[in-house]
Formats: sequence, structure tokens, C-alpha cells
Amino acid sequence: METLKRLTGVHVFYGWWIVASGVVLAALQSAFYVYGFGVFYMPLLKELNTSRAALGGVIGLSRIQGGLLAPAAGWLIDRYGPRRLLAFGILAMGVCFLVFSRITTLWMLYAVFFALAAAASIGGGQPITVAVANWFIRRRGLAMGILMSGFGLGGTLLWALAWLIEAFGWRTSAVIGGLLFWIIGLPLSKLIHHRPEQVGLLPDGTQPHTKGAPIQNDYLPAEARLESGPLEPELTPREALLTRSFWMLAIAYGVWATVVAVSTVYQIPFLVEELNIPLVTAAFVVSCYSLVSIPGRIVFGWLGDVIDIRNLLVGVFFLQALGLLALSLMPNLSWTPLYILVLAPAYGGSIPLRMSIVGYFYGRRNYGTINGLLQFVDLPGTIAGPIFVGWVFDSFGSYRPGFQVIALLMAIGACTLTLARRPQAPVFERRN
Repeated sequence: METLKRLTGVHVFYGWWIVASGVVLAALQSAFYVYGFGVFYMPLLKELNTSRAALGGVIGLSRIQGGLLAPAAGWLIDRYGPRRLLAFGILAMGVCFLVFSRITTLWMLYAVFFALAAAASIGGGQPITVAVANWFIRRRGLAMGILMSGFGLGGTLLWALAWLIEAFGWRTSAVIGGLLFWIIGLPLSKLIHHRPEQVGLLPDGTQPHTKGAPIQNDYLPAEARLESGPLEPELTPREALLTRSFWMLAIAYGVWATVVAVSTVYQIPFLVEELNIPLVTAAFVVSCYSLVSIPGRIVFGWLGDVIDIRNLLVGVFFLQALGLLALSLMPNLSWTPLYILVLAPAYGGSIPLRMSIVGYFYGRRNYGTINGLLQFVDLPGTIAGPIFVGWVFDSFGSYRPGFQVIALLMAIGACTLTLARRPQAPVFERRN
């Protein structure tokens, strides 16, 4: 930390350096993996000569591994910190992309993405998210919004990935992705610290012995403990599982994961196959979508710090349903601004709010484990969504009916979220 201060000449709360590192890592993962699969989709469909349902299942079934690992990864992060897990995961993601460049059959593609999902679960967003959740309380929504803007930033680079694929082929592009994970990702992983208390700081940059300072007392040595007590509830994973709020969040998040998986995989194929536009143009449209999502991530994240975060999340879930419906009805590119302006900010805003509400409901101490459990229940939607929409196209020749069904489910998920309530004080005050 002192090195950064000397290099920049500016004193900045170290939590913001973690956020900045996370933005770059998120952009890299987003460009080649999260959104990037949609760009690889058409070349793979042609080369492997397979059905859309089978290819859509790659991204769904590959994430079984990520979902299964999420609770364990969250527990390991809570116990040992994110740095080592992050470095290992980034190293593994680079290897996976190099292997991806050599695949020749569908089963090899499934195997590679299965391994890639496992690597991403410990070398992707989860370690950074846990770190940011621990370094911020009062400004957590804003910090999460800035962090998640990295995924939107990566999405704006899809046009570059599409150009690489058009110019050099998808195999060479995969190799470039793997090398970038090592060259950029590994050095940045060294900047990540688990909790501010481990380096003598407090969340949000609060000074010790400040009245109302946001801190969980037992994280600090005795001389640095505060009299004000914790700002948030602190539930164990078992206690969280016993609350109704956890299962309401789980249902809503499961539907949300379906929307994310479907839109990630099928936006570009929809534009290419149903609107008959070139791959690079379709990638540019999705890049614009990702660009517009960035202000949504930051603004909605900030709003989550100042107004009721649950109601805000319900609102953006409904907007996502409306945006996906708009996409399904799009007759030509003239509708693109409506689809982008409705769906992109709502999708962007849902991500930091989804991450922040976990800390708001259950606290910092077991954030990684509880968030991992919620990622685990995302699995059904993540798996079934892309397979279902691919089957709809194979059966009816259009992605539109599948999009409309998923939009309806998103609206139902938003209604479910209204039933979630923050655990009451008697549940968690006994440990203070």
C-alpha cells in the first residue's frame, strides 16, 4: 500500500485500489468468457456442425462446476482470503483458453468449459466481490457498482473480439485471451487484501475510535476496537439458511441467472440469424448494450446506499423483464435504442444490488460462504435457460418465444423478491 502511495503521490483509501484492480479483472473475464462466448458461438456452430440446443448447453452445463464450487469457494475465501485463490484461478483460466483453442469435438468443448467454469468460480468475480464487500459498508453499493462496471467495460470490447475472430480465426483469438489472463490478471491479483483490519485500516476508510464507525469488533486487535458496535447483522450460513429471506432471494436469483445466461449466449446469435446482420455489427450492438449498462451499474449501486435496496432491486428486475420482452419483439435494428435503454441499465444495476443486499441482510463475516450458497441455487436457471432457448429455435425457427417465456419468469422472480425481509435484530444481536 505504501508503494502505491509513493508511485501515485496521492493518498487514496486502499479499498478503492482493490475496486480498480477488480474492474480490470472483470473486464478481462467479461470480454473473453462471460460475454465472449456469444461471439465464439457462430464460428463454433459452423465448425462443430451441431445443434443450437447442444451448443447452448455448453455454457449452461459448464456452469454446473462453477455453481457446485461456489459455496466451497466462498468458504475458502472467508477462511483464507481471496488473493491465493484468485491467482490460482486466473492461472487456470489462461490454461483453459489455450486448451480451448485446440478443441475439435463437442465433447471436448464441454470438458473445457466445465474446467473453465471451475477456474472462473475462484479466479473470477467471487474473490473480488468478497474483498470489496469486506472493505466497504456505507459505500458498498457504490463500490460494487464501480467494480461490476468492469464486466460492462469488457462487454464493450466484443467488437474487438469479433474483429480478431474475423481476421485471425477463433482459435488464435482464444490463445490471445489465455495469454492476457496471465499477463494482466496475475500481477493484479497480488494487490488484493481480504479485510482492511488485516492491514490496520477500517471499512470505508473510517478512522478508529470514531463514533458510529462501521466495524465488526472482533476483527480488530483489542487496542483498535470500537465502542460503537457493528453496523450490520452477522449471521452464520446456517442461520441465513433458516431465514425466509434467503429462499426468497434464492428463487429470485435463480430466475435472474436464467435471464443473464440466455441474454449472454443468444443476443449476438439473435441479431445475426433473425435480423440478418453481420457478426461484427451484432457484436458492436452488444458492445453498445454493455457500454450503456456501465452507468446503470454505478448509479443503481450508489442508489442502493441511500434508499431501500430491496425495493430498488425489485424495480430493476421488472425492468429486465420488460427489456427482454422488447428484445423478443424487435423487428429490425431501429428498435435497438429502446431495447438497449431499457434492458442495459436494469441489467447493469441488478448486479451490484444483488451483491450488496447479501451483506446488508447477513453481514461481512460469512459473506463469501452465504453468497456462494446463493450462487449454487442459480444452477437450474443457468443450465436450463440456454438449453431451452436453443431447443425453441431448433423446434420453431426463432428465439423470440423462448425470450418471452424467460421474460415472464423474470417478472415472477421480481414478485418473489418483494417477500424478502432483512433479519430482525434479535437474530444477530446475541453475538455482539
